[in-house]
Amino acid sequence: MLWLLIGCVLLASSAYGVLLLVGPYVKELGGSEATYGVLCAVAAPSAAVALLLLLRYPRRVAPHRLLAGACVLYAAAAVLAASTDSVGGLLVVASIVLGTAWSVTYTAAPMIASDLATDADRATLIGYATGTIQVGFGVGPVLGNALRRAGLSYQEVFVAGAGLALAAALLVIPLAACLRRLASAAPRARGADRADHAEGTDHADGADHADGADHVNGAGRADNAPPVPGPVLRVSEEREPAGAEPVVAGTRTRRLLRSPSVVPLAMVLLCACIFTSMNSFQTTFADSRGLDFDLFYVTYTIAVIAVRLGLSRFLRDSASDRVVAVTTIGMMVAVTAFVFVGSSPVLYCAASLALGCTYGLGLPAFQARAVNLAGPAERARMLPMAGLLFEVSILLFPLVAGVIVSSGGYRGLFAVLLAITAVVTALGQIRGRPFERPPADPPPGPSASSARSPRSSRSVFEPARAQAAPSGLAPPSSRRHTD
Repeated sequence: MLWLLIGCVLLASSAYGVLLLVGPYVKELGGSEATYGVLCAVAAPSAAVALLLLLRYPRRVAPHRLLAGACVLYAAAAVLAASTDSVGGLLVVASIVLGTAWSVTYTAAPMIASDLATDADRATLIGYATGTIQVGFGVGPVLGNALRRAGLSYQEVFVAGAGLALAAALLVIPLAACLRRLASAAPRARGADRADHAEGTDHADGADHADGADHVNGAGRADNAPPVPGPVLRVSEEREPAGAEPVVAGTRTRRLLRSPSVVPLAMVLLCACIFTSMNSFQTTFADSRGLDFDLFYVTYTIAVIAVRLGLSRFLRDSASDRVVAVTTIGMMVAVTAFVFVGSSPVLYCAASLALGCTYGLGLPAFQARAVNLAGPAERARMLPMAGLLFEVSILLFPLVAGVIVSSGGYRGLFAVLLAITAVVTALGQIRGRPFERPPADPPPGPSASSARSPRSSRSVFEPARAQAAPSGLAPPSSRRHTD
């Protein structure tokens, strides 16, 4: 099933990559980088509305259905763009639909991957999904450029991109069938886990039994039991804890802003500004330096594949504090390298490689960190929130970048990007703090002297600390806690 998801995402992101040739197409029609930036920005309001609805109702529509619908809309918008021969109303409408549809696609794919993950491997699985997206970003422009060299017009290239998006939508059909099978199998597996846990605790003494009951998660599974894969909702992530007061939208937003996940979410937003500048304006940047932009996309894609589908598999936790700190520093070095590229293909490839390695490993780490540091009631909204921030940024920032390039050239743009990466690097040095679950009220029955000290949740980024048992009680059994 993971390969079906990867195939679908690869086709959809390749279609997006092909449509990046709208930039040089606009220049051919007499526009500039600023014109292209405006075409990107006009999609920001509709994309923000779509993602805000997804944030408000994260599971009202299944993520795979969102993915299929967005791919169909993207194909239709690509055909509309192919029917234009000037920078006018039709191209503006096509840009709005393209930006909105892609925003939903980009957000839905990691949601499917996250449904199949635990805290320990969430960064890896999100990395597979978003890594494949990056591969498509590299394959698409190269494919489009090859079609142009073969004699096809820009309009015909856009039709080819529409075909890729439609193929992605069709691939969701077998993906949905696999998801339904996993959804039907997961409750049986969790029921077996509950039975095994109950049988084990029947043989424990009263104190140990109470301790064990505290460590059964919201899905009814013991924390030390193996995770059950499948696109099923985790109760702890999808609704408020038992006994909690109803939470209105404003309260939920304030809670979200006070969450330790704010730092990685801010890093996602800033990384989107870097990504959209380096990706969307790469075709015109390469032309201004006499370079072939295929060098960037091919090298960048290889680097992303290497780190997200290769290196991340050997990291115990690819969202750890150390990984985040190192990748943010590397991103700053990579952006600096582009300032000194000049017209050298070798330096161009080296800078592209550095950017692909650091950004490719960093973004899924920031997204997974936002989920892992969130409280149970906010977890389901973290990826839609990250998608909202990322997509609105990649749609709005080209407007700023286009104005900077038109007035100060690409050196001015890289100066701004260096300032942004410096902020990301500073945020990356902040150590993740876990969500602290409020202590539960002691259950009636045992006296206070026999109650155990409440356990506090800890981050998946920190090692477990041994806790001393109260006098007169046996030390609690060791358990892995991954909330």
